[in-house]
Amino acid sequence: MLISSFVVVLVIPIFFGVFNQYLLLGQIDLIDIIYLVLGFIVLLLIGFLISTFIYDTKSLELMKNHDVINSLITKNNILVLILFFPLTMIMEELIFRYYVLGIFLIELKAETLASVLISSLIFSVYHIHFWFRFKNLRITLAYIIYSFLLGLFTAYILINFNIFISIFAHYIIAFTIYFSLFKKKYKNEI
Repeated sequence: MLISSFVVVLVIPIFFGVFNQYLLLGQIDLIDIIYLVLGFIVLLLIGFLISTFIYDTKSLELMKNHDVINSLITKNNILVLILFFPLTMIMEELIFRYYVLGIFLIELKAETLASVLISSLIFSVYHIHFWFRFKNLRITLAYIIYSFLLGLFTAYILINFNIFISIFAHYIIAFTIYFSLFKKKYKNEI
């Protein structure tokens, strides 16, 4: 309920024209599409490498308690998969890309590269909450590093496409990584 309420509050300023340039799809050229596809491939590859080489047995055991993976394992909390997980992606993109990046670029008129780096760094530091949840350094560092890279990519998408494609990309990449982790590590345990 809290996440749903927060998303609604985040959406309200959009109706008043706040950073409306990130709502529309601008002119796209072939190079933008190539970067988009390459970014997807690279992030998915890095995610697979992290799940294969960074997570040890203890980390994997703890990851069973992650809401998305647990929902895939138990198959009894479909609400997490169809409502709360997508709302979390929407909330994160609105906060860290639409508003934080928008404030740096539009209100503060900061340079694009610095704005993208700062918003991605803030996004990665936000993921320190995984330490408090799992108390595992491997999981926390994996989330911090991966979320920084994801932040760079979705910032690129926001600037060159729009917020909706940024949200969609974030959702697809995150869900694919969680699903592959589930399929590779936990599916046989069901």
